[in-house]
Amino acid sequence: WFDLQPHDVRAQEFGLLRSLRWQVNVPSVESWLSMFEGRFGVLMAGEFSRSISWTREDLRQLAFTMMQWRPASNLHAPRRLAGGLFSIGLLHATLLPAETLRPQHVCHDEWEELFLQSQMMNEVPACALHPEYVQWVLGSLVAATNLPLEEIQRDCEFTMGCLRGARGDLNQMYACGAP
Repeated sequence: WFDLQPHDVRAQEFGLLRSLRWQVNVPSVESWLSMFEGRFGVLMAGEFSRSISWTREDLRQLAFTMMQWRPASNLHAPRRLAGGLFSIGLLHATLLPAETLRPQHVCHDEWEELFLQSQMMNEVPACALHPEYVQWVLGSLVAATNLPLEEIQRDCEFTMGCLRGARGDLNQMYACGAP
């Protein structure tokens, strides 16, 4: 045991930053999305890679919209937003039914309405997979994000709420004549 003073800690931090040449890459929504996509691709052995790549640009656009509305913070943690976005992407790709990502405390109708408002869609995409494959996709999502399903569901709800808020604010801004 030794006595550590604040100036000692600052000196160590400064030395570390200097050795890294001040090149510190803070994880972003984009980097988390890429990692989840890569892990998922490996776990799925490349299966459905076309479906995933098809949604990639949509996810990036949704992330951009969200970050313009609310930049990442402790409340809007990049990993949480990316996990929600990636999961929503699986709904867009028709690889999961929307119900699998619904938290237990949210009723079916509220969940569907939240999805539609956050995605600016007229209907929830129907899952195109047999139930056996749905379980495989869901298990791969859990493994790729390294989160329990309940947390993924909460992240989806949170992310869709952020998207709904962002879209509502942007629509209101444009309605008022903003460029």
